[in-house]
Amino acid sequence: PGARMSLQWPLLLPLLLLQAQPPLSAASSRLGSRSVHLFAFQPDLGPPDGESRYGVVIDAGSTGSRVHVFHFAYRLGRERGRPPYLLAGESYLQVKPGLSAYSAEPAKGARSLLSLMELCKSRIPQSLWSRTPLVVMATAGLRLLSLNESNGLLREVRSLLAGQPFPVGAVEVLDGLDEGVFSWLTVNFLAAGQLQPATGAGATIPESSDSFGALDLGGGSAQITFAPTIPTMRARRRQLSLGPASVWLYSHSYLGVGLMAARLRILGGDFEARLPACLASPCLPPGYSGRWRHHGAVHTVSGVAYGYGYAACRSAAARFLRAFGVHAPRGLRRRRFFAFGYFYDRAADAGLISAKLGGAARLLDFEAVAKRHCRLAAFERARPYLCLDLAYIAALLGSDGLGFESGDTLVLRNRYKDIELSWALGAMFDILHGSYS
Repeated sequence: PGARMSLQWPLLLPLLLLQAQPPLSAASSRLGSRSVHLFAFQPDLGPPDGESRYGVVIDAGSTGSRVHVFHFAYRLGRERGRPPYLLAGESYLQVKPGLSAYSAEPAKGARSLLSLMELCKSRIPQSLWSRTPLVVMATAGLRLLSLNESNGLLREVRSLLAGQPFPVGAVEVLDGLDEGVFSWLTVNFLAAGQLQPATGAGATIPESSDSFGALDLGGGSAQITFAPTIPTMRARRRQLSLGPASVWLYSHSYLGVGLMAARLRILGGDFEARLPACLASPCLPPGYSGRWRHHGAVHTVSGVAYGYGYAACRSAAARFLRAFGVHAPRGLRRRRFFAFGYFYDRAADAGLISAKLGGAARLLDFEAVAKRHCRLAAFERARPYLCLDLAYIAALLGSDGLGFESGDTLVLRNRYKDIELSWALGAMFDILHGSYS
């Protein structure tokens, strides 16, 4: 097990306005297969001052399915030096569980998306439904299934969407490296303000030392993407052409290393079996017994008689990470990173950051809260896996995993300027380019 590197395309982002393209279609569309004119977009949110246009991304993740309805204002005049698209806002809704939990009932899994479609209809004016592109991209949950299972789910989703009023594009599994690259684009477009047009025909191209890295911890996989300051492994590098300049990115997606997948393995479970099991772990206190539902199976979990605590749990997490080949990439030092997904969620659960506003935390802060929540006196029956999850995150970020140092600080956010931090916005640039003239 480990990263699957199937991305073969250089993501091209030339400094051009949007050009006429054929409508998005399931037969011809593939995320990342065309040039993406990123500089046709402006990240500053504000009152729409042009014609409204929309795009929809359904992120079929391992723990839930999420719809992102992006609203853009299209400036018909296209003044010189100004991008024609203003990002005006996003509507967001999640349903649980994820599609992969319905591997034995694919039609039921497809129907779980119906409430997401209702949100789309309520947020997008009916007059624009026929011009609003929609794609469904599944991530690690479906990557971890067999090909027959994932294809069966996607086939049912396509059938369901055929009865919807939106033009449907890709309905497929998103490659892990695409996921990392699109997350990096989202972070640097919104937060760093790097990927913006400058005055006139020039462009602001981020230096490696100026851009943010992106760390995403999902339920089934984890991604790290950044612009390194020194050469890295050629197999992990991708070049992004940004008009007259380019940026080299390191991106690695670790399949099976997401928080829920890791929790299952650290508890002693086997994803391949996907049957109910009795699991025991030093990450749970002696005397504890409970049930945990994961991918349709309900497991009985319990603590061990001896050895409960941070040291034993961190050691179990480290063994898991070694088995999956997680390692520190070259060029990581002196990088600034945004961390989101479960990095944000568990930091908020532990009181490390504000659940509403986010914040910043060092690796040593994660280690400290993990040690505190792994004490017997701090155990909360309502949150029995907090010790395990925090110890795992500390191991993943630290010397047992990605190689951050104790004093390294991460920016922890789940939204920025009211936009969800995920790969979805990065993918939307490609979708709109292929759909609107």
